[in-house]
Amino acid sequence: MPTYSYIAENSEQGCASCRRGFDLRRPMDRPALTHCPLCRRPVKKLVSSFNMPKITKPLSVSDAKKAGFTILEKRCDGNYEKL
Repeated sequence: MPTYSYIAENSEQGCASCRRGFDLRRPMDRPALTHCPLCRRPVKKLVSSFNMPKITKPLSVSDAKKAGFTILEKRCDGNYEKL
């Protein structure tokens, strides 16, 4: 289940939770919240970043082969040769 972040539409109104912002785990098929579950004031969904693996070095041919990929190299005649 993904985690969604919400914050109060008006930062001067609402409870301490929605003024500061809160995270909520909800199924993807459910619509976004429009009101805070505690104080029933309007909230908006925040756009947040997603988790991506960080690659610290470029992948080599041997790394790709170990991961199960097929490595092809283009030859001068336009054909590809398997390495």
